[in-house]
Amino acid sequence: MWKSSKGFTLLEVLGALVIWMVIVSVLLPGLVRMSQERKGFFLDQQARFLLTVELEEIRTEAKSFEGNTVNRNGTTYSLTLVEETVPPLLCVTYKNYRSLEEERCIYVHLP
Repeated sequence: MWKSSKGFTLLEVLGALVIWMVIVSVLLPGLVRMSQERKGFFLDQQARFLLTVELEEIRTEAKSFEGNTVNRNGTTYSLTLVEETVPPLLCVTYKNYRSLEEERCIYVHLP
């Protein structure tokens, strides 16, 4: 007959630990990448929001554009107006989650 034991053997504990380490090593890079991409989507959303707000101010108030810099959540967004194109482009420049510079632009139809 088997003796009744009150716990796990060292080999069973080490086996379970190895299984958990394999699972974590497979899932962790994906979770980190997902988190970084989510931050990238958030930065892009903020840039598009700033473009929309500035465009509406230009359209409704018929004011001349003055380039400005906005700091939101630790990210600096620079707004510029490129008048060499027809119609002019309103652009926002910022650094993404990889510290690479990105630029988003929309056309401005001035009255």
